[in-house]
Amino acid sequence: MLIKLIIWDFDGVLAPTDENWAAKGYPLTARVREVLALPNLRHCVATNGSLAQTLEKIKLCGLGDVFNEQNIFTIDMAVAGKGSPDIFLLALDKMNEKPENTAVVDNSYAAMKGAIKAGCLPIAFLSRERFENSDWSQRLQNIGVKHVFCALSELKGLLES
Repeated sequence: MLIKLIIWDFDGVLAPTDENWAAKGYPLTARVREVLALPNLRHCVATNGSLAQTLEKIKLCGLGDVFNEQNIFTIDMAVAGKGSPDIFLLALDKMNEKPENTAVVDNSYAAMKGAIKAGCLPIAFLSRERFENSDWSQRLQNIGVKHVFCALSELKGLLES
């Protein structure tokens, strides 16, 4: 599989989830910039958040050079949420990419199911707590998720290989 496009989740993947994000700013997840800088990859965001909120978060964490209104896809643009393939199929269509060349990096079980239904490579990026939970990992494996990481350095290694 040759990955050409990564569809990112925002909260919990590109940046840690925090209820009070607007007051505190939005720090990036460690090593995000290294993955975003890999050659021959394009990036977009698919999120259950609104476009306005996602654009604000992108601005606060300093990713405006990578993400903008042309490569952010939100729940209000899709027919159904991430448990279905709709938001990922929308992203594939707008980014003009094939599912077999696309990875979805997300932290939710529903998104992994939707990514599989869309024909994309599902990559679960989990907090250490979930990563170390064998029941959670088994649930992901049971639906076909083969790549589960808790550090973006591991994702970077997979993409470089």
